[in-house]
Amino acid sequence: MERSHRADIDALRAIAVVIVILFHLKIRGFEAGFAGVDIFFVISGYLITGQILRDVRAGRFSLSEFYLRRARRILPALVTTIGMTFAVGWLFLSPEALRQLAKEATHGLLSISNIQYWREASAYFAPTADQLPLLHLWSLSLEVQFYALAPLLLMWVGAGRHVFRLIAALGLLSLAAAVLWLPHDADAVFFLTPFRVFEFALGALAIPIEARLAPSPRLRSLAAACGDVVLIGSLLVIGRIQAYAGVSALVPCVAAAVIIAANAPTSLLMARPVRAVGIVSYSLYLVHWPVIFFASFLFGDAAQTVAGLASQLALMGALAALMFVAVEQPLRRLPWPRFAQVASFATVLLVGAGLTHVTFRANGVVSRLPDDQLALFQLQGFGLNKCGRTIGRLCAFGDLQGTRGVELLGDSYVQQYVAALDDSLKTRGMIGHVSTMSGCPTLAGLTAEGPRARVCAELRDSELPRIRQSQADFVVIGQAWQNYLDLGDGPAAQARNAEVAHHLAETIRLLDRPGRHFLVIGGQVRPVNCAFDPLRMLPGPRWHAPAKPCDPVPKGEAVAANHTIDVVLSEAIRPLQKATLLRPSEVYCDQDCPVVEDGVWLFQDAGHFTVAGAQRMGERAAPIFATFLADD
Repeated sequence: MERSHRADIDALRAIAVVIVILFHLKIRGFEAGFAGVDIFFVISGYLITGQILRDVRAGRFSLSEFYLRRARRILPALVTTIGMTFAVGWLFLSPEALRQLAKEATHGLLSISNIQYWREASAYFAPTADQLPLLHLWSLSLEVQFYALAPLLLMWVGAGRHVFRLIAALGLLSLAAAVLWLPHDADAVFFLTPFRVFEFALGALAIPIEARLAPSPRLRSLAAACGDVVLIGSLLVIGRIQAYAGVSALVPCVAAAVIIAANAPTSLLMARPVRAVGIVSYSLYLVHWPVIFFASFLFGDAAQTVAGLASQLALMGALAALMFVAVEQPLRRLPWPRFAQVASFATVLLVGAGLTHVTFRANGVVSRLPDDQLALFQLQGFGLNKCGRTIGRLCAFGDLQGTRGVELLGDSYVQQYVAALDDSLKTRGMIGHVSTMSGCPTLAGLTAEGPRARVCAELRDSELPRIRQSQADFVVIGQAWQNYLDLGDGPAAQARNAEVAHHLAETIRLLDRPGRHFLVIGGQVRPVNCAFDPLRMLPGPRWHAPAKPCDPVPKGEAVAANHTIDVVLSEAIRPLQKATLLRPSEVYCDQDCPVVEDGVWLFQDAGHFTVAGAQRMGERAAPIFATFLADD
């Protein structure tokens, strides 16, 4: 419990940050690098708990001073990293990507990044890790939440003899909760603080173990050696189970706690270069992911060459050293009065969060783009970008003054037809409406599975009555049918497909009335073999390596992939006189189904058109739309 610099902890920090970086650089052999963050949590549990208890027992603990000391340690480098990342993003990123960065920056400044990423992890169009420039701040937000709560708990408990029993109980409760909740919401177990408390608790429990080991140098050396072996050994094997959120890092966390408790540095951990990396590990952790993100964005595959990887590592080292010398160290010991420090930190955070939030609300500031890039950006947006007016979740398009209407019912697979139908409705003086939720079936009786079941049911139960009461004479129905139908063979597939067909027919009957017509969108062309890179597909204010274009899908392949879908839908609407089936794979394609045309992406992913793709579909389906929308 005595205050002293621990060179072995610097070495542990070095190991943790290096394996995280090599993991994020996708270097083979470091698949267990995700555990580096968990090791940081163990270190924080040991240091912060020890610091608080030491001051509480001495009667000198001050909550305000603790928080201010943490702020001086964390905020200067954090704010600098977010500011630099945002500045580079402003120069290079597309409006959509800058909007995402602005949202991340706001949450990062407020130390709630982990909550943001948890809430968005299961979203239908959730960005991948490679599309999030500040993703690594989730762990820092989680640490800040630990810093906020730990002193309150320890002040309440005091420094009595039972404090570590309580910490052990909380750790076991956290671990049990993580294990039990993992099958239900792995993202929550990964991102949220309650499920990570056991890692901080392991670090805290190293304190009494250290006291027990202190009188025996031989036992300490043995424990340290065993900890080293287990730590390195576990990092060689747990890469296979990284899907199991933070629970999979239990063994290296225990090993790290043993090494800390032993307080008997071994040669493995005490090499001077290793310790040097550990000393700058905080700055190095902060800068590493933005470097990886922008290297991949700007240079594409070149970033993964040996030269590219070496350049990234060199840039990380230079930035980390600069951050450590110019920002992190000088501002840890501000000579200003306490009030001035609090006011300064609060002002910087609030102003920064305000600026980033304004950028988010401004949709990434489209005005940054030159005219030619702006036109391309608009063509490569999602089909709903043609929405002329929104009221809540309801989008109006076509002729907004139109007296006749079209309703779109379904999920994102019908939502993309906003851009396909927009021109047709405008020329006919008609208005269209759509209110969808991606990944939600909206047919009567058809329910979603998993955590979205409730919100999808609420959408369906509000949309069907709205459309039933609508004055619109035309209804377009579309779904990601491949998610609801069984495309295999056998009795089970036939039974499932008959069930979905029944739900479709019942939905049309429910919505039917005199003069109303229905157009059912069949199976969508799906370029499943294309490696879409949404980040580089969209243009930015300045050059970046373009995404690799994808080969067109042969028409025969697209038709065959959608054969079961189109047959089931055709049979379902056959008895219904006022329903027509549009088969996208037969209408959109010539001999092939293009994915990119003249440098313009027609798909944003393996199933959804861009505005350009939807407009191509609208042009080719114009005769079908004309027949469907005709007065009769």
